[in-house]
Amino acid sequence: MKADTLFRLSGAAAFIAGVLRIVAALAMVQDARMREALYDITDALLLFGVIGIYLERADRLGLLGLSAFAIAVAALSFIGGPDADRFGFSSHQQGAAALLIALLGLSFAWLRAGQRPLWAGGFWFLSAIAGGVLARFPPPISSYGPASAGVLFGAGFMAAGIGLIHRR
Repeated sequence: MKADTLFRLSGAAAFIAGVLRIVAALAMVQDARMREALYDITDALLLFGVIGIYLERADRLGLLGLSAFAIAVAALSFIGGPDADRFGFSSHQQGAAALLIALLGLSFAWLRAGQRPLWAGGFWFLSAIAGGVLARFPPPISSYGPASAGVLFGAGFMAAGIGLIHRR
């Protein structure tokens, strides 16, 4: 298979993962089993998306980009793993935080290298800001933080996916 086709497939995976992350953030799936299946599919697609997002511009992202990519892949393994509290903390929550931090690092490398689309990194930054800022408010405003962060996170993957699908 040609590299161009693989990048487009990775872009489609990133875009679909973004859409599914938004669906999950807005709690559109009520059934617990269906929600877990949605999370599993989303996490697998996020992995394929992150691989393409990084590899498409790996030669321009430097050590920061490589480090961010490695952390993102590791974080996705924590997110997709069991939710058991074996280590005294939620591996899912820590993995999600590590993934967002890795995407912020990737965004810095991306911006420094003059990569497009800028929207992807912008949405990931807004996701971190929305989650952090809204959590500081009292309820009910604080309850909008996770959903807002999830929607913006998903939008970042959608933007990055579109960039890969329409790559030149």
